Parts: sequence; structure tokens; C-alpha cells
Amino acid sequence: MRDNVKESFEKAKEPAKNEWLLMLEGIFNTINHVMIGVVCIYTSRLCWINGFSKLYTWHVFLCLLGYHLLMTEGIVLFYSGNGWSQKLTHSHKRTVHWLIEVVACFCVVLGISLEIYYRETSNKRHFSSAHSIVGLCSLIFLCLTFVNGLMSLYAVELRSRIKPIYSKLSHYLSSTVCYVLGMVAIMLAYEKKIYYRNTIQEGIDMMLAFTILVTILSLIGVVRTVYNQLRMLPK
Repeated sequence: MRDNVKESFEKAKEPAKNEWLLMLEGIFNTINHVMIGVVCIYTSRLCWINGFSKLYTWHVFLCLLGYHLLMTEGIVLFYSGNGWSQKLTHSHKRTVHWLIEVVACFCVVLGISLEIYYRETSNKRHFSSAHSIVGLCSLIFLCLTFVNGLMSLYAVELRSRIKPIYSKLSHYLSSTVCYVLGMVAIMLAYEKKIYYRNTIQEGIDMMLAFTILVTILSLIGVVRTVYNQLRMLPK
């Protein structure tokens, strides 16, 4: 009888524990979205001050949208604590994820292309800074992610050629590297003239801190998924 009582008590604790976890996820998700919004609005304002008649401004703005807003939202929409996607089925989440990431890719590729064109027409050196080199590496992984993303999407159809777990795992890994490199490139961009000429140092420090935190909070679920996938690999 004591064993039954103990078992019932432990079962009663599980829902309470899950409720606390869901509440914490919701809180951190809200904080994450606030920081995303602050950085995007703040940088958009700086772009407006700098002038959208300049190609470099569009480079900053489009890469901000691609990485900091759209890619992040495409990642966190799978989280149980993410408010706007909670009601979606997993199938719908996958569809929305693809739509968001395709637009994000378009923004990033266009933003980087405009910067390359600007430097070419201005006779400036290409990929001469840490920011540009990291951005180029992110673009390379972006192309790789797009390819293995298609493989992951059609994993069932391709299972005779490659096991679904491998195609999905490769997508998780390459997309994580792409996202981290893209966010690091944004962090390095905070040293550029468009920022320190148009705002105060405290504003730059705030955006840097928020970008670091957004990157970490957004990748917690991905890291957990990759860990679980690695455990499922055949030994």
C-alpha cells in the first residue's frame, strides 16, 4: 500500500513539474522575443538615420531581417513555449518554418550581394575584415543548409539512399553553424560606422548583449534535439 501511495505521489508531481517547465519556457521565450524586437527596431532606426539611399544600409537591414529576425523565428517556432506557434500542428510548423527560412535566405543573399556589388563598384577590397569573412562562411553554410534542408524535407522519399536520421541531423548541424556564424557577423558589425556614428556606446553594448542572449536562448532547443539525434545513431 505504501508503494501505491508513493507511486501516486510521484505521478502527481510530474504534471506540476511540467507546468513549471512550460512556464519557464514561456517566460524565456517572451524575453527572447522582446530582445529580438528591440534589436530589430533599434537597428532599423539607425538604418533610417543612415539613409536607405545607400546600398550599405540595405546590406545591414536585410541581413538583420534575415538572421536576427526571420532565422530566429524559424528556429523558435518549434518550441513548446513559443506563443504564436503553439496552436500549429507539427506539419504546419514545418511548412511555416520552410516559408520563413526561404524568405530569410533571400534577405541574406540579397543583402550580401548588394554589399559585394557596392564594394566592386567602389573599388574596395572584398572580405578584408573579420565581419565579412565570418559572413562569407555563414553564406557557404547557408547554401549547404538549403540543400540538406531539402533532403530533410523529403527524408521519407530518400530513405532508400540515405537514412532519415542522417539527413535531418546534417540539416540541424549545418543550420546551427550557419545561424551562429550569421549572428556573430552581426555582433562584429556593431563596430561599423553605421552604428557608432548614429548612436551611443551604451546602445551598441545593449544590442551586442541582446544578440548574444538571443543566439543562446534560440539554440537551446536545437542543441537538445541534436543531442537526442546523436544518441539515436546506430552504434
